[in-house]
Amino acid sequence: MRFKIFIFLFLIVFGFAYTLYPWPWTRDMYFSPTVNHEKKPKADTEAIPRGGANPVILAKRKLQNPVLVKNSFNEYKNPVRPTEESIKNGERLYNIYCIGCHGKQGVGDGEVAKRMVPPQNLQSDYAKNLPDGYIFATIIGGSVIMPAQKKALSEKEVWDIVNYVRKLQGFDVMARWEQMNK
Repeated sequence: MRFKIFIFLFLIVFGFAYTLYPWPWTRDMYFSPTVNHEKKPKADTEAIPRGGANPVILAKRKLQNPVLVKNSFNEYKNPVRPTEESIKNGERLYNIYCIGCHGKQGVGDGEVAKRMVPPQNLQSDYAKNLPDGYIFATIIGGSVIMPAQKKALSEKEVWDIVNYVRKLQGFDVMARWEQMNK
């Protein structure tokens, strides 16, 4: 009997206290920093630019949206000349960051790839026809299962990897680079 009275009194006190001071999560949405009822909403959002993505704006945003980045970097040309030093550095970095999934020859047979969804075969016709800018953006921003490397690699290092991947694909890298950068 005492327990029932205690519960009854507890519910009365708790109910009264709840009306005076509700739990914090009941008002989180109301006091959210994104809600301001006195101002009009912004005319344009920053998430989806109108008229396509501008690589300069995306670069300023630190390449936050990989899909927009990849599409906007299709026309981006490789600024790093594929010298022997660049290709050697690209191979070194590929062996650190890429070989686990893409494998030594780039066909997607790395040790990590055996335990998950196979990654892109870099030797496929599809990968060989991708623009350098798209490959650059994929390395920087990642993809569905590929982690982004924007914090681990500098821009020059990423271009070195792109140069090495082109050599791995069987291209005459210097001739291809000169043709692309006319």
